[in-house]
Amino acid sequence: MDDKILRKYMSRMCDLNHAAELMQWDLKTKAPKNALDTHAATIATLSTESFKMSVSDEMKGFISAFENDDKLDNILKASLKDLKRTYERSKNIPEKLYKEYITHTTKSEMVWEDAKRNNDFESFRPYLEKTIAFNKEMAAYIDSSKSIYDVLLDNFETGIPSDQINSLFEELKQGIAPLIESISHKERMDDSKFYGHFEKRKQKEFAEYMLNVIGYDLKSGRLDESEHPFTIGRAPYDVRITTRYDEKDIRSSLFCVLHEGGHGIYEQNISPALIKTPLAVGTCMSIHESQSRLYENILCKNINFWEPIYDKVGELFPQFKDISLDTFYRGINIVEPSLIRVDADELTYNMHIILRFELEKALFTGDLQVKDLREAWNEKMKEYLGIEPPTDAQGVLQDCHWAEGSFGYFPSYALGNIYGAQFVTKMEAEVGTLEYLLKEQRLDIIKDWLKNNIHRFGKMKTSTQLIQDVCKTDIDVKPIIDYYKSKYSKLYSM
Repeated sequence: MDDKILRKYMSRMCDLNHAAELMQWDLKTKAPKNALDTHAATIATLSTESFKMSVSDEMKGFISAFENDDKLDNILKASLKDLKRTYERSKNIPEKLYKEYITHTTKSEMVWEDAKRNNDFESFRPYLEKTIAFNKEMAAYIDSSKSIYDVLLDNFETGIPSDQINSLFEELKQGIAPLIESISHKERMDDSKFYGHFEKRKQKEFAEYMLNVIGYDLKSGRLDESEHPFTIGRAPYDVRITTRYDEKDIRSSLFCVLHEGGHGIYEQNISPALIKTPLAVGTCMSIHESQSRLYENILCKNINFWEPIYDKVGELFPQFKDISLDTFYRGINIVEPSLIRVDADELTYNMHIILRFELEKALFTGDLQVKDLREAWNEKMKEYLGIEPPTDAQGVLQDCHWAEGSFGYFPSYALGNIYGAQFVTKMEAEVGTLEYLLKEQRLDIIKDWLKNNIHRFGKMKTSTQLIQDVCKTDIDVKPIIDYYKSKYSKLYSM
């Protein structure tokens, strides 16, 4: 069989997925409210056609014909390996069930948006219950020998079961909890200067300036608004990001933009040779989050990052002309428990993730029912962060992930923190310290190192392979804990 036939087949699947992604972007950013049903139907049709191709007899034939063909190039070999994994995981899922699920989750996201705006968990609860039921049913078709939650985790982080994640998170928690406790007894840093009125127009101008600074290419992407920030598109030439603006405080949107910009830079630097293959995406969500969290926090909350560009802040927002760089730096690095995950500081952010990991795992073991989720959420917030959400919008309804059916995604964020610190440790050993690179505005060196070691491979390597190839070690929590201790011991004079 000619491999050109396989390439053409993959190309069609990629086109269908790209069209579905563009429809999803439109629905979340620009589409009129009454377009929900028609958009959901179109997205379901496109996604189902791609799904059918991924589990077809034709795909089975490609796998059989080419699996042991040594003449294939490395890209086609890796593509076939990925296609086989998808085929084996999805071949038993009924087409009708899959289409119903896509239609349901597309509508569920829109219902969630309204529920969040109206602070009304009960209106969203039936949709969440149905989403969980769908996931349980599909997990049984995928691999009935594994726990449901481990099957779902494999959608976002291949080969790392929940027991291993639990051990990593326990080590992370033990490493940072004493630091959070020590900081809680320190005098709170004064960030009163950060509150005021910041026009959305000026924030958007600032966001585009910052994206240019870190190396996100607006010619191959765009910045829009959405209820929950996200990155979507087709690497490397159409990678779109969104944010949301708070006109009372620039920090929320600023660091959302830098976070999504990190995702975007990853996708924009995937090798063009992978276009029209299943490899032209990030290898998994934990590696993806390692890049977004690295840009948002390790790079862009470093005082040396701001030193060369701080005048721009005062230029756009005159309120900051009278604020020293040191005060600004301290204001973007305050450590304190907060209600909203995406606005949380580096340290307590991990507690937000561990909380969600434990809750969603309990939803699939049967230890927690959706009707009790709000109460369980509030209890864990009080246990881990010492605060209790006054509203559903600030609590159980704040994230879109469960609405879209992405159970198993949340651990990726804390794993990303762990991976990001490992990557930075290796990068500093090879090309220079962050202090030097940031002071000299050499983000190009950082971007090139990340591109050459991580980004360009797309999905050709697993997260475990990347960590071993780049860092010459296994997953290691120590670098992120060392980073936290070094940074915040200095900030809080401990």
